[in-house]
Amino acid sequence: MQGSKSIDSILSQAEQIARVWAETPDFALGDLTLEKFQTLIAELRNFSGETEDLRTRLTAAINNTNAKVAEVTDAITRSRSGFRAAFGPDSTKYEQVGGTRRSERKRRPGGKSGGNKSGENK
Repeated sequence: MQGSKSIDSILSQAEQIARVWAETPDFALGDLTLEKFQTLIAELRNFSGETEDLRTRLTAAINNTNAKVAEVTDAITRSRSGFRAAFGPDSTKYEQVGGTRRSERKRRPGGKSGGNKSGENK
């Protein structure tokens, strides 16, 4: 789209000019005649319609792709959990499917809970 004008605005302006031009059919701008101008308007309308159809199809395709991404991501998570449950959290199989083996996880400073080391309750 040229500038910040919408296609509908451009078409509206062009149709207004075509209506006035039709009242003076002998008027021409060099090689631009009323007939050529009306052809340009029709072509723009067709291209605009095609563009909107493609946008609609693209939106549907994007939504379908995003839904399938979510479905596959869920299957990946479930699969890893299944391998972890079946073979254990420190197994090679779990690591092979993308999990981090328990023995290879970084330890947090101060223990896992980060709680009170003296064993006292507060």
